[in-house]
Amino acid sequence: MNTAPSGARLLALVFLPFAAGYFCSFLFRNVNSVVFPELVRQFHLSPGTLGLLTSAYFITFSLAQLPAGVLMDRYGPRRVNAGMLLLAALGTLVFAFAQGLPALMLGRALIGLGVAVCLMSSMMVFVIWFPRERVATLFGWMLLVGSCGALSATKPIELLLRVSDWRTLFLGFCALAVVASVLIFTMVPEKPVACPRSTVREQFAVIGEIFRQRRFWSIAFAAAWVQGVAIGWLGLWAGPWMRDVAGLARADMANYLLIAAAAFGVGGVICGTLSDRLAQRGVSPVLTYFAGCVACTLAMLPLALGYTRGALVFWALYLAFSSFGSLAYPLLAARFAQEYTGRVVTALNLVTFTLAFAVQFGVGVIINLWPLVDERYALEAYRAAFVLCWLLQALAVAWLAHAERSQLHKQA
Repeated sequence: MNTAPSGARLLALVFLPFAAGYFCSFLFRNVNSVVFPELVRQFHLSPGTLGLLTSAYFITFSLAQLPAGVLMDRYGPRRVNAGMLLLAALGTLVFAFAQGLPALMLGRALIGLGVAVCLMSSMMVFVIWFPRERVATLFGWMLLVGSCGALSATKPIELLLRVSDWRTLFLGFCALAVVASVLIFTMVPEKPVACPRSTVREQFAVIGEIFRQRRFWSIAFAAAWVQGVAIGWLGLWAGPWMRDVAGLARADMANYLLIAAAAFGVGGVICGTLSDRLAQRGVSPVLTYFAGCVACTLAMLPLALGYTRGALVFWALYLAFSSFGSLAYPLLAARFAQEYTGRVVTALNLVTFTLAFAVQFGVGVIINLWPLVDERYALEAYRAAFVLCWLLQALAVAWLAHAERSQLHKQA
């Protein structure tokens, strides 16, 4: 384009195409929470195998973070995101035509790889095209778009499965990913950005330096647990828990997941706004972040113990508070030089989604230690797996309080 777009036209050309990609990312991530009965029945999957299959998304998603961050710095978020979404489309095709576990794993892994930069590329393109004072607002709305993708993976998927099968569903996902890729590549304008003068080797060396910094881990460790457990549960194990522990029928389970996913999205918008408003009144963002992590940990305890009375309220509160983990991104970005921002946030993404993989897979391994009861997983199995997740998260939040005690004491 010869003239740079502005105003509403810029918003339409930049925000909407990237929003389409991020919508696909959350839809693909969470869909197995509803379609798992078909997969278990057709491929005779154990809980551990189901957890491994679903978490394959997180393996490639995590591994792609740091290389993709370097690629975006060099070639721009538009080209990288559009190209990678085609890999996600290929993954949905492989998944749709899979005849066994290896093909299912390959398809799921390609999907995770293909959507790995949907959010980070959005952050980068906002910085390129919009004033800095609008970036946080746009990021909050992008989180809400992701929640809409998660919402679409609940009740709408359950309704579609009444008239179609899961293979046809994934063929439709392929079309969605291709459309998102085309929109990003053809609609988003190109804005020349100075390419980093450092070599690729030097850029990766900076990542190693980030990982050696205590100021990174003091914030990132708790964020990884808060977000990683929530992603792992919402993406798979929330659905089986609602079926086996709460005794919900499939339609009711989908309704619960719909509300829980909505709470996750609303919490994402609220936590950023609340942090900014409190900061204007002199409240440290670290304190807001810590308080949100504590509230999340408290809200997940009834779920870990297997309480079913008021389960919908507990799931909604837990997932809403888990969004406070996203405050770690602006906190860490402020602690490092601006030219390191992309690598800092992708480093946090790497840690978070590696942990999400461990949670999804590990919960399945623990549940598999108990025998099936009337073709359902045992209540004791869920309690053992979920309590372990809760305990590890509580320890991470406690370490946050210790590591950031100087910042927290300023508010006392």
